[in-house]
Amino acid sequence: MLADKPFFLVLEEDGTVVETEEYFQALADDTVFMVLQKAQKWQPPSELGTRYQLALSRKPAKIDVARVTFDLYKMNPQDFIGCLNVKATLYGTYSLSYDLHCYRAKRVMKEVLRWVLFSMQTTGHVLLGTSCYMQQLLDATEGGQPAESKARSLIPTCLKILQ
Repeated sequence: MLADKPFFLVLEEDGTVVETEEYFQALADDTVFMVLQKAQKWQPPSELGTRYQLALSRKPAKIDVARVTFDLYKMNPQDFIGCLNVKATLYGTYSLSYDLHCYRAKRVMKEVLRWVLFSMQTTGHVLLGTSCYMQQLLDATEGGQPAESKARSLIPTCLKILQ
């Protein structure tokens, strides 16, 4: 918000302007600052109507045992899936990252679907042939003919139906 506007930094407790890096480095870690723009000026806390308090409580530093992040991104808008980046960090110190590029994922997906379609067609043909053979086998046993002699002649008939 203040990038294009001139401002200066003062100490909240007494309004001292922080002008040099040496003075800034000499201040305590828990020093509270105020940022004022050119037209503003510091006033003592007793003259201010409402005062904002900053909480200076420090949380104990936690170290994660393990952190895993997944980033999915595309190098090209026409990519089907894109790329996957997996990053694992152990105890906040050791990290491992792996980039998985899926440039030809669309082609692989088409090939998988082609094989699924082929296997479904094959399964359909097997089921149709089996049901045809069983139907003729049942018809032959109900007609009083011996099942063995009738079953041998049914196989070529079922194959003609499948074609």
